[in-house]
Amino acid sequence: MSDQETEDRKLLPPPSRRWKPGGGIFATSALAVVLIAGAALGAGGTRLAQNWQPQQVMLLQPAGIDKMTEGSPVAIKGEVTDVFGNKFVLQDSTGRALVDTGPRGEDRITAAKGETVTVQGRFERGVVRPDVIAHADGRNEAFGPPGPPKGPKGPRGPKGLKDGPRADRGPPPPPPEDGDATPPR
Repeated sequence: MSDQETEDRKLLPPPSRRWKPGGGIFATSALAVVLIAGAALGAGGTRLAQNWQPQQVMLLQPAGIDKMTEGSPVAIKGEVTDVFGNKFVLQDSTGRALVDTGPRGEDRITAAKGETVTVQGRFERGVVRPDVIAHADGRNEAFGPPGPPKGPKGPRGPKGLKDGPRADRGPPPPPPEDGDATPPR
């Protein structure tokens, strides 16, 4: 550098210094974000874990079928007289009751005709909805509250028409012969 350039630099004011954040501020910010995200995820995970706890079942002594009241918890014991898919009729000395096992009772045998069972659940709209069915041989089957319905969700199914009610229509009809003058519809 020449002497002239050095003198010119001395006459000029010093360049303004811009504030540059150091690495410590970025690290602190990143740590704060990670801690906040961790707290939010922890709270959400705790809420999910609380919802997945098994439902508590109140143990009731069996009473007569004629003693059931609408919307109340019940426990009844009797003989299975009829079975209709996921429903069966339970009879004791005081009357008969229809037991509907709902979607969780489909595709399995919950009670056999002539078997003695104890059903604990809720009596709603004239039907017993079981939480637990206790068999005479000591087996217990838990049903709990009804789950989501089986089958396609909506008219088109979860994956479009191939799972929906139109899936069984088959392939479209073949095109008309050359001599047929009517257009396809």
